[in-house]
Amino acid sequence: MRSPVQTYLSGLHARVRAADPFAAHPTPGFRTASAGSPAEGLSVLYGGDPDHLGIAMTTADGFSYRVGDACEEFSIQSISKVFVYALALMDSGFDLVDGKIDVEPSGSAYNDLSSEAGSGRPKNALINIGAIAATSLVRPVGEETAFERILAVFSACAGRQLSLDEEVLRADYETGAHNRGLAWFLSSWGIIEGDPNPAFDDYTKQCAISVTAADLSMMAATLAHLGVNPATGERVFPEDVVERVLSVMLTCGMYDDSGDWVTTVGLPAKSGVGGGIIAVLPGQLGIATYSPPLDRHGNSAKGIVAHEEMSADLGLHIVRAGKPGRAVIRSHTTVDRDHSSLRRSPEDEAVLEEHGDRAHILELIGDVHFSGFEAVSRLIEELDEPQVVVLDIGKVDELSGSALMSLARLAATMDEEGIAVGVVDPDALLRRHELKRALLREAAEAGVVDGAVEAAPTDGAEGQSRLPVRIFASRHAALVWAEDAVLLSEEDAGAQPVRQQGPVLGGLSPAVRAVVRGLLTAETAEEGQVIRAPGDDFDGIRFVVSGEVHSVSPDGELMAVLRAGATFGEYALGTGAGQPFAVIAAQRSRFELLSAEALERMEAESPAAAAALWRSIAHDGYARLVQAVRGEERTE
Repeated sequence: MRSPVQTYLSGLHARVRAADPFAAHPTPGFRTASAGSPAEGLSVLYGGDPDHLGIAMTTADGFSYRVGDACEEFSIQSISKVFVYALALMDSGFDLVDGKIDVEPSGSAYNDLSSEAGSGRPKNALINIGAIAATSLVRPVGEETAFERILAVFSACAGRQLSLDEEVLRADYETGAHNRGLAWFLSSWGIIEGDPNPAFDDYTKQCAISVTAADLSMMAATLAHLGVNPATGERVFPEDVVERVLSVMLTCGMYDDSGDWVTTVGLPAKSGVGGGIIAVLPGQLGIATYSPPLDRHGNSAKGIVAHEEMSADLGLHIVRAGKPGRAVIRSHTTVDRDHSSLRRSPEDEAVLEEHGDRAHILELIGDVHFSGFEAVSRLIEELDEPQVVVLDIGKVDELSGSALMSLARLAATMDEEGIAVGVVDPDALLRRHELKRALLREAAEAGVVDGAVEAAPTDGAEGQSRLPVRIFASRHAALVWAEDAVLLSEEDAGAQPVRQQGPVLGGLSPAVRAVVRGLLTAETAEEGQVIRAPGDDFDGIRFVVSGEVHSVSPDGELMAVLRAGATFGEYALGTGAGQPFAVIAAQRSRFELLSAEALERMEAESPAAAAALWRSIAHDGYARLVQAVRGEERTE
């Protein structure tokens, strides 16, 4: 099944790739007028193809999405500063690093001489002068040089062995006079102790390491996962180091454009003049883009547009961050294990026991934002040939706009593949008109004209919508719908059909059935009518002809749903205290009553027929008990 996240990223990639981020006027469909004017002499560095655009996203549990040129290699450049700063904190300690490098935004370009008057201390570790100082604080381990240690740590974050781009390294050496001067400036103030050339060399090399957007998204996800690579499980950085690094990224990562970035994207981030940008949603996601054309700040112009769109569309701004991933999935079961209270025939029960694993129920909980629904959609993708998927949001506190759009994409995809989607929404959290708007927007972005969606009602009876999502006010109603879908599917495949004849009359011989039918009288109950109340004396046995009635316990719990063919009333005989629970008409229903007086007459005039009837009633009651016990065992 096509992932709704992958669908969204593919659509975003197509739109951003076709846009002109340097246009004088706002680009239609985007929230920002432009990403800034092109950089003079920096529009594209290192021979990158200006048409390249790659987007990658990796979740905090290690699953990656990639679109476009996400596997195209380019040099990491200044994005390296983030991970080297983390290494410096690990190797030299917070006190020593803080004494040599401040944590304040510079408000200046990446290559400015932004240092503290009187001490030479760089403003932060994410501008060139601060990064060179941080590189000098990385310590060799054993026979490993400082740069070899840097490369090994970068590789551990990426989850694969990275390498140095020798061509980029030569170019950086040839144009590195300014950075070499910064290294000597740091040495003059004692920030770099001893010869500053090794620090300059290692800094130049670290910037020339070759990566892809896919690599960078995994590296960012390692930071999101508090220093543990989510794919390999290797701990690369301690948690306190990651906390510091992400804090500095949030305020300093985009140079003199950091303020605009925080207000529009709102994620810890870092850019590089190689065309890459990484962003981190702590605990949830690592995101990376690659597009070589740079704006006047030295940031990837289309990369900024892509990140702004993702933050707004998916609700990623750090002030709106919700629970991480699978924390929103409370339970996952199937209708062969978690069935409705509808009384079904033994034949239908057998079909559901064999094929009910094709109807899935996912119960969600808490606040559902993008990353949470991403985990839901990924779980659904992994299901083996599902026929029905029900999302129970009865315990959801908040369903964000990004999650709603993800639901719309998921529903559209599943509808195309013939998978039915239902939502249990007892608190009307998911308003019908909001879902319609989301589906229409998704159809418009995909260029699809869907008459069924456009004609969908915004209100009406439960589940009676032409949208590719059925909405139910109760879990029971959704379970009945899911079970019926499985039964009807098996009927179409040649299995036993859904049965309407009740087992009590169905188990009698034609002669006995005729005796019983001769004693029945017709009754009708309107919706909401209490047909039997707790404590009522036995007044006969009712056979449901049409409609639906509910057995409800004294504390309001739904115990059983009865439809055509089912019986009720006989339990009042066995308790000694009359009717044990209420029976209420859920809709207008018709019955045939075998009254207590008629039963007495039958026992007197046709004792053999009466005995056969009681045997059938006892057999049906035992079958119901077995079904109930089996259901309890499955859900334990």
